[in-house]
Formats: sequence, C-alpha cells, structure tokens
Amino acid sequence: MSVTLEIRDGDPPYCWNSPDIWVVPGNDPNGPQGQPIAGEPAFLWGRVHNTGDHSASGARVDFYWSNPATGVLRSNSTRIGSAFVDLNPGETKEVLCIIPWIPEIVNDGHECVIAEVIHPGDPLPSPLPDEFDPPTYHQIAQKNLTVLVMKKMRMMPLQVAAPIRVERVLHVATECGGTLDKQTLKQVGLENYRPAKCDSLKVGLTLEPGCEEPGKEALDEEVKLSLKPGTARAVYLNVWPPELKPRTYVLLHVISRDKKKVVGGVTYILISAVED
Repeated sequence: MSVTLEIRDGDPPYCWNSPDIWVVPGNDPNGPQGQPIAGEPAFLWGRVHNTGDHSASGARVDFYWSNPATGVLRSNSTRIGSAFVDLNPGETKEVLCIIPWIPEIVNDGHECVIAEVIHPGDPLPSPLPDEFDPPTYHQIAQKNLTVLVMKKMRMMPLQVAAPIRVERVLHVATECGGTLDKQTLKQVGLENYRPAKCDSLKVGLTLEPGCEEPGKEALDEEVKLSLKPGTARAVYLNVWPPELKPRTYVLLHVISRDKKKVVGGVTYILISAVED
C-alpha cells in the first residue's frame, strides 16, 4: 500500500508549464482565471492527484513565488501560504491557498509560481535540495507562463542563478512554436485564441543590455554562463514583434540547460497589441 501524490508538470521539455497551477486575480478566489497584476491581490490554486493505492490524509500543499525566470531555487523563493487536502486512492482535488499573493514588479514583471505537496506517505528528500527541480519530483510543479503583448521591440532581462553549493555552467537558448491546450489558454485569459506560425518572429540573446535592430548586429541564439555557487547573472532576451492576426499567438520558450539536462525556463505567449 502506498501514497503517490502528484502535481503534474508541463509537457517535456517545458516542465515549467504545469496545467495544475493557476492564478485568479482580484479579491474573489472563485473568480475568472487570468494573469496576476503587480501590486494587486491574486489567489493561487493547485490540482493534486493521488495515483497510489492508499489514502492520504492531511496532505499539505505549499505555494511559493520566485523571481528567477530560468532557474528556481528555494534560497531565492518566497513562501506564500499553504492548503490542506485529503485524497482517496485515484482521487484528484483542487486546493486553494487562502492567503492572497501580492505580485511584485521584478524581473521585468515576470514571476514564477511553485506548488509542492508534502505528506509522510510520499516524502521528499531530507534535507531538501536548494533546487525545486520539478522534473525529478512528482510532488512539485512550476508555472512560468507569461502573456506578452507585442507592439514594438522588447528587451527583457532574465535572471539565471546557481544553487548555493554548486558551481554551474549553463547554456541558455530560445525555441519557438508549439500549442497550448484549452485549459491553459483559459487560465491566462486567452480563450478562443489559436496558434500561429513563427515565420516573422525575430529573437536573440545577449549578456549585455541593448536594443539593436535585426541585421545591424548579430545576436546569439544561445549564450553560455559560468556561475559560481550562490551567484546569479542576467541574460537579455530581445524580441521583435511577429506579424500576428487577431486572436492568434506564438509561443517563445527560453530554456536553460546544464550539459544536456533542462534545469529551468520560461514560456512567453506572444499576441498582437491590436485585437478585434
């Protein structure tokens, strides 16, 4: 007899796009799902599955928010609050963090949310590692999904961090394309949107801030970072708006790899600033 508690990850390799975490902005936790607004309250929800064959009583779900976009560590994350849930074998339940989250303007407005379920029948390692590492632990999931309204060129700083006791060489790169399911589109307020091609999207990475137009200066498709333990470094993402029809979107993924292992990332949903 065992308890197996899971908060699902996003489809590989974009593990940070969990379908089991969402935000409800405003003062009503039962209101419509959407994007958090800096300085205004929002409520966090999570969906927990018991895929084991034994009941779990009093499982605790902890919610965190974190600044770094491409590397989420316990040492740089803030705990928001907790929820508790009882789950029978094969049961799934939605849980609400009753303590509201007040998002801050950090990292160019991007923050990620983490949900972690704790139960003695399905324990995490002790002591807990600094990295949340959702792909390794089925009890942990992460949501790094941001809607970006494109009307002109955008330069966005992304913070990349190394664990306190680990020196790390990271390769940060971009990928374009893919689709989102209806549930995820609803979570970010983009119901009835459909995917578009990436043909007109121009994107590049630099280690220094700058706003060079395409063709004037070559931007890297990938950058390499050497980080000492417990340090962080900024990577600058330059995006030029694609030609998008109303109610269409393009997915832009920024992926951080340690050798061949994906250790973090963020996904931007690009939409046109002109909508019908």
